[in-house]
Amino acid sequence: MKNTEDIRQEIARQQQLFASREFDSYFKYFSDNEQVMQGIFKYQKVRFTQPRAFNDPLEFSPTIRFRDDPSNYQSYDLNGTKFPSVGRFYWVQIIESQINSYSILSLTKIPDSFDMWSQYANGHRGFVIEFKADFYRHPLMKSKTSDEYPPRKVEYVEDYSINLDELVDKNGFIPVEVIQNELFFKKTSRWEHESEYRMVRPLTDHPDYQPRKTDYAYTDVNVYLFPFGWDCVLSIILGANMSIRNKREIMKCCEEHSIPLSQAHIIRDHKDRFGKPSTVIPLPINEDNRSIVLNSPPQLFCTDTVTLNYQYGLVKIAKIADLPYYKNHEDIVAQLYRNLKQGSDS
Repeated sequence: MKNTEDIRQEIARQQQLFASREFDSYFKYFSDNEQVMQGIFKYQKVRFTQPRAFNDPLEFSPTIRFRDDPSNYQSYDLNGTKFPSVGRFYWVQIIESQINSYSILSLTKIPDSFDMWSQYANGHRGFVIEFKADFYRHPLMKSKTSDEYPPRKVEYVEDYSINLDELVDKNGFIPVEVIQNELFFKKTSRWEHESEYRMVRPLTDHPDYQPRKTDYAYTDVNVYLFPFGWDCVLSIILGANMSIRNKREIMKCCEEHSIPLSQAHIIRDHKDRFGKPSTVIPLPINEDNRSIVLNSPPQLFCTDTVTLNYQYGLVKIAKIADLPYYKNHEDIVAQLYRNLKQGSDS
């Protein structure tokens, strides 16, 4: 049996190798929400999110700027009726007209982010899907006319603003692709740690999408699920705090489609790639550990190098009274035994 220092060094080696890898593939964090689970594993569909449904209130809401003309920010009053400023008027015309017509699949190249596992995978209860580098070329990911939407890396900026004067071409117009680049592929540096990539596609690709016929700003609260192929998927990582029921459901799907599966482990006494306490390390699931992973409660995968060497070790006992903590805790241990039995039978 390895000693603690050997294990610590092995964890450090694995974490360093994993963190230094440059992935060609893309990773997507998912919650364990029942609708999400059903969408992915029952209906084989993934959500492309419309801009107004993102969790960052600054997202897709840059400051509109003009060159040397403060009057562009002045509102107007006509007999008690308030009219917006020039800046606000163009904000609606240019920005809202774009973001209400598109949806986004947010991706990353970092599958071991403790923060993203916490925020986007419901406190490490969810999962991560690894998409192949060319997944966007799959027929289900293309437009009705076979147009491709390659993922693009997000640019993180300190000043999240759009100067309209700088975007106008020689004919006095702002090309649509220029506005889209400013809106869809830039965000504040607050989120730089996510290393986000985005696949942006028009909502007209979705059969249920019906644009509103209005010139006013509005918020589309519908959920748009697009089909994907399992042959787009390179692997799946189970969250460290995922329920046994969800692990079994995902493992069954992976076996049916020959998709490699890993279990995320949270190592509390080791720093992550950003130098912060605790790291997440996905370890492959194979025939040797499959049964243990399937039947282990979430707490097993939040550990440290001191106990890691013992977590899979089992000492055979003949009766419950042989447990070293049974004496003076008989009722508690008996109830624990009943709970564990009930969990293993479900």
